[in-house]
Amino acid sequence: MHPAGVLAFCVIAPALVLLVGQADLPPYLVHIVTLACTYAIPAIGLNIMLGYAGLVCLGHAAFVGLGAYALGILAVDRGWSFWAALPIAALVAGAAGAGLGAVTLRLRTHFFMISTLAFGLVFHAVANNWDGLTRGAVGLPGIPRPEGFAFLGFDFAFRRLPDFGAFAVGATAIAFALSALLIRSDFGRMLSALRQDETLAAAKGVNVTAGKILAFAIGAAIAGAGGAVKAAFLRVAAPASFEYLEGINLVLIVIIGGAGRLPGPILGALLFVALPEYLRVAAEWRLVFFGIALVLLMRFAPEGLAGIAAKILRRRAAPA
Repeated sequence: MHPAGVLAFCVIAPALVLLVGQADLPPYLVHIVTLACTYAIPAIGLNIMLGYAGLVCLGHAAFVGLGAYALGILAVDRGWSFWAALPIAALVAGAAGAGLGAVTLRLRTHFFMISTLAFGLVFHAVANNWDGLTRGAVGLPGIPRPEGFAFLGFDFAFRRLPDFGAFAVGATAIAFALSALLIRSDFGRMLSALRQDETLAAAKGVNVTAGKILAFAIGAAIAGAGGAVKAAFLRVAAPASFEYLEGINLVLIVIIGGAGRLPGPILGALLFVALPEYLRVAAEWRLVFFGIALVLLMRFAPEGLAGIAAKILRRRAAPA
């Protein structure tokens, strides 16, 4: 990340956390921001796969669900704390991503996309029918919020919505920072090479299969962490929250925000969550308006919201 971007991130991220957690914001606004964060974190993981490695995964919601159920089972059935179960949830989803990548990445084009969609459908069917482990269609209720603590004179008790909203914003900032460090590393440059020309990358000595599997594992692990945050927010892990349409929604979020751009998933999640809520005043037509807005955005801004923002900044920075 550019030094100016690092400085801005170090200032803005803590400020947003304190604003959401300590300022007297309307509960509805905090709810929308928190919900957007639960979409942004998995979308950040998907952006590593789709935006940088060029891998279109339609079953990404399954990794979110694996993280959510792993947290729920450990916290509800085993009595683990949220903080102890969170890394396990990420590891479970990451391992599943590595396994799926090892099996499916030999496929190409639509065959690969269909296989990832099938993985999402299989996960949903298992979660919906394995009553002994997942509680079936009812879901796994009673998932606890994170245990509170005090930091720099501020008390965070995450059972309160503002404090949990601050936690969700902080978790999104951490996922964004990890993604930025990864993309700016040699590994990130390798992913870009794979997306542009696999044959040329292989000729230069890049292990194509290992790179793609690692991208899948990292993206899935981030999604699993996002699933754990979502489960703690909703206090339940239910199959309806991780069906195949949710996976397609995550792809839309990445594309709308700007695939292959670091801020893209966050901007896409904010639009995806906030715009339908803003249009709720026209309940019967809001989905129609939302669909039209998406079509117009894709027609006139194919690089997404992040691409629009980058063009505006370049024009302002250009000498008169």
